[in-house]
Amino acid sequence: MSRPAGPSARRRAGCRTAAAAACWGLALLAPAVGAVGPASALRAAPETRSCTEVAAEDPEVGPYAAPSRALEAMGVPAAHELLRRRGVVPGEGVTVAVVDSGIAARARLPESPGVAAYGPRSAPVDPHGTIVAGLVAAPPRPDGEAVGVAPGARLVDVRVLDAFAPQEGQAGPLSVRVAEGLEHVLDEVRRAGGSRPVVDIVNVSVAVPPEPRIDAAVEALWRAGVVVVAESGDRPVDEADPLPDELAAATPGQDAAAQVHPAGAGDGRGEQVLAVTAVADAGSSTDAVLPSSAVDVAAPTTSGVSVGLNGGTCGVDQLSTSWAAAQVTGVVALLMSAYPDDTPEEVLDRLVPAADGRADVRSPTRGAGVVRADEALARGLGGADPGAPRSAGTAEPATAPAPEPDLLATVRDDAVWWGVLGGGALLLALVLRPVLARRDPARTSR
Repeated sequence: MSRPAGPSARRRAGCRTAAAAACWGLALLAPAVGAVGPASALRAAPETRSCTEVAAEDPEVGPYAAPSRALEAMGVPAAHELLRRRGVVPGEGVTVAVVDSGIAARARLPESPGVAAYGPRSAPVDPHGTIVAGLVAAPPRPDGEAVGVAPGARLVDVRVLDAFAPQEGQAGPLSVRVAEGLEHVLDEVRRAGGSRPVVDIVNVSVAVPPEPRIDAAVEALWRAGVVVVAESGDRPVDEADPLPDELAAATPGQDAAAQVHPAGAGDGRGEQVLAVTAVADAGSSTDAVLPSSAVDVAAPTTSGVSVGLNGGTCGVDQLSTSWAAAQVTGVVALLMSAYPDDTPEEVLDRLVPAADGRADVRSPTRGAGVVRADEALARGLGGADPGAPRSAGTAEPATAPAPEPDLLATVRDDAVWWGVLGGGALLLALVLRPVLARRDPARTSR
């Protein structure tokens, strides 16, 4: 899991000189924010800082300086355009529970009115949960660039910790607290009843040691029709991390599945969890994240955009499975809005095989590969409207195009057979030549 920087890091953050402003490309922001010179541009552009360095008291400004390269790498803008042409809002009608450090009210992210929140209602002190929620469902920026993958989704704030590096009196990431959050969501689903659960997806961008209550809650949620998406785990970097110290160093054949939950819930198998890892911009794996046999898919996270504690857009510049899980949660919500009649199994049958790797031979550092929202959206469409109802089991796997007709096939086949016959005749002549020679009357009379 990624950890926000402390106050000293926030004070050091930001561009301090005109040269730095040019480096960040802040001149492009001047018309949007009314800047008249380098100094005003610097004051008006803290959104170029990392979301983990933005404090709640910072002014809300925007838009962010560049589109999210992470979303582009996953084909999210193309998926948004396809849904827009067909009148579907990405994530519309889908409810996502965010089990994390809380969602800041200033972020003004869409809440679900029919599901009770969980945990303290005080303002969050750790931006992690707000960043995760923004990656899932933040609305587009004023310039139209996407921020959240599924801006039409509704969120449920399930606050299970105060900070990942807690101070005195604050709750840190604990397995039992994550279990309590999952159990709260399960209780809400059971309380509401109905043919469709009131929560469709649970995002857990928290990695903790195994806990039987987590396993039980994950299994019950899956049986109730709820998809649990969890990070597969970042490599521990300090003593505040709840994961075992032995995972701090990379070792040959390392597999963190059994030690990281909820991703590996169920004795490390993670069969009822969509476990997500993070990859670098170029799609390569890195030792900064834990290899795990539970990994299903991957997502790039650096050069992304989300929302900070101040409610403004900001940068996601860290490689972290926390952010990757949030983005994939958004893709799952996008697919559910496009195919509202799909079961959880059918949604994942669209998502996983459409990744850029191999679903049948999964890598512990990439799973089936980087998620492709546009490919997953088109998987099994057959030209149909993704907003139309779809009966179970009609998704067809992608197939290779039919081969072009080979007009010379008959000629080649005939040539092969004539070659075989000719070669056979030559061989027969060589075998019979001595016999015929012995029977030659002229040679016998001598």
